[in-house]
Amino acid sequence: MYLEIILKELNDSGLDYCIQNGYESMPNTFPTDVDIFYRNADEKKLDSIVKSAADKAGLLILQKVAMGYYHFAYWLSPALPSPGFQLELDFQSELSLKSMPHYYIPNRFLDRKRIYNGFYVPSPTDEIIYTIMRRTVKNNFTEKHLETIIKAYNTNPTNVEICLRQELPENVVKIILEIIETNSISIFQKYHHALYEYVCSQSKTNNTLFKRISQWKYNITRMLPLRFFHPTGMDIALLAPDGGGKSTILEALKEYGVSSFSGVERKYIRPGMFKNMGQYKPNATPEITDNPNPHGRKPDGKIKSWIRFLFYLIDFTLGYYIKIVPLMWKSKLIVFDRYYYDYYVDMYRYHYSLSKKVPHFFSFLIPTPSITFVLYAPSDVIYERKKELTLEETERQCNAFKKVAETVKGAVLIDVNRPIKDIVDDIISIMIKKKAECSLKKLL
Repeated sequence: MYLEIILKELNDSGLDYCIQNGYESMPNTFPTDVDIFYRNADEKKLDSIVKSAADKAGLLILQKVAMGYYHFAYWLSPALPSPGFQLELDFQSELSLKSMPHYYIPNRFLDRKRIYNGFYVPSPTDEIIYTIMRRTVKNNFTEKHLETIIKAYNTNPTNVEICLRQELPENVVKIILEIIETNSISIFQKYHHALYEYVCSQSKTNNTLFKRISQWKYNITRMLPLRFFHPTGMDIALLAPDGGGKSTILEALKEYGVSSFSGVERKYIRPGMFKNMGQYKPNATPEITDNPNPHGRKPDGKIKSWIRFLFYLIDFTLGYYIKIVPLMWKSKLIVFDRYYYDYYVDMYRYHYSLSKKVPHFFSFLIPTPSITFVLYAPSDVIYERKKELTLEETERQCNAFKKVAETVKGAVLIDVNRPIKDIVDDIISIMIKKKAECSLKKLL
């Protein structure tokens, strides 16, 4: 099992750690994210431990994210995961929010940790305190959390009460005991304000001048570089003649649920900073992305073609940084259904009466997607799927797109004359390999 190997590596590394919660069925099964408190380890050591654990488990590190103050999350994946697979290792040195900085520092939590199934978990007392404080800040206490603290309390009620009174104010201890005795989550809500005041007091105590300076330094030296200079999302482009299967593949990618992405955003050709020029006319008809007759309209004249081309060029360049990069900061997978490289193949489709050299001349301005997938099948297969163009034109475009795959940086030729599952598996494997290569650059 992946997690068994990873936990063994944590032990062998000598890391002072403790699993926070959800450990009951580990390591045989694992939650989507494994929350881990740690101390006395820097970022470089965490990177080294996770890299070693991933290698031994046969996994790739898809993502490394700075989530907060010395809080790092790593997403791990096999080279071809099953749909929806997620294994996230979430290392926290403390619990901290912008509105509630450093409200829980787990020194006692780590001092009193105990062994369970070969890895470290919290003592019953700390499990109760941690659960109450975390749920107080989130204001979300459920039957599951109630079951957790009752189970912890019942391991040794007398000892737990003594430890609670040694560590917490008496009014907070009384609230916790009332929640347990009544077996009711409504008591938590009744006294939430009092619990919140206690957590606020802990935050004020812990938020020393030293901590504030340390937080500022961390944000400048690690948080900002990791978040903004190494975005957690990815952009890909799908290129093909009509009938190449772009829409089908896009829908399959959405359903797959690739680990470490927070969702899939579709963009048609351009980033979308501007609408199509025709949409700026009074009473314009709604914009469509499907063109059933791509060569049904003659190209515009030279002047109008140049105006439109340069107008959209701004969208491809400036629009990329305004519309696409912020989505990648949000861990989105952005899929371009067609892209600028379509111009290399079919200027007629976009009504340009310009030389084929024009898009090549300006290509140095165009941001390159992480991966450009060129979907390829024999021209007769493509033609049978969509007979919007002549067989001769379809054959010409198939050959031209194949040339794009050979010349454009980061382009990959994908055979789409086979079952959709095989196609998507290939695309996912290539994406994961690329994502892992980028993530390795984030490791110290």
